[in-house]
Amino acid sequence: MLQDKIKLDVFWTFSINLLYSIMTVLILYFIAYWVIRAVKKANEKVEKIDPTLLPITITVIKYASFIIGILIILNIFGANTNGIIAFLGATGLGLALALKETLQNIASGLMLIFLRPFKVNDYIESNSNNGTVQEINLFTTTLKTNDGLFLFVPNSLLWNSSIKNFTKNGTRRLDFIVGISYENQVEKAKEILTNLARLDGRILKEPSPLVALTALGDNSVSMMLRCWVSVDNYWDVNYYLYKTVKETFDSSGISIPYPQRDIRLKISNDNLANDKIMALK
Repeated sequence: MLQDKIKLDVFWTFSINLLYSIMTVLILYFIAYWVIRAVKKANEKVEKIDPTLLPITITVIKYASFIIGILIILNIFGANTNGIIAFLGATGLGLALALKETLQNIASGLMLIFLRPFKVNDYIESNSNNGTVQEINLFTTTLKTNDGLFLFVPNSLLWNSSIKNFTKNGTRRLDFIVGISYENQVEKAKEILTNLARLDGRILKEPSPLVALTALGDNSVSMMLRCWVSVDNYWDVNYYLYKTVKETFDSSGISIPYPQRDIRLKISNDNLANDKIMALK
């Protein structure tokens, strides 16, 4: 009878602990769910929140909920959590040595997120990696290349190399270079380029556009239009200038030369006489 009572007590104790554990899991799940949902809503409503922080925040909430849940369940079943924490610390040290590169990616991801050399939707270039930032998480950064490809870059590669951000400053300098013939008037070409820059509303007035002669080449005189535009208009203005400058130069009688060579053939009298003798024969 005593053994049956002990078994019954153990069964009820285990059942109650299991019930508490299930309740703990459910409560933590719903808490994490509502917190993540609140973070997402706040991210949609408040534009000042950097979208870069959203994935990492959600990841931290999930991991924190999981760890807290494990510790609470172990405590419910009477496990010595102090010893478990010490064991996890020793295990973590071993894993840290084994997963050195993975931890470097995590550390690099945290540094990239908090120092923010770039954010989501910025166009960046780092070594041979370039594209528009889609997502930054603990381990990797996802880029979308110009031709629409998916690029998966470990955070440590970005953190340990120089990063060129084409979007961050909001404006870019555009150097448009075109060659004209030596027979054309430099001042006339300069006037055309100046007017094009003045009339195009996408070209910023400050810093003011600059038109200058930059080189005297073998085949042409190089003219440069240096101006500043917003990042979003950079390529549109660049393509527009190529088309408009060609059409305007053509209508104004200014030619854009292409490489060509004059070949002079020198024939000596001896060679000419020999050619005539061969012809008579």
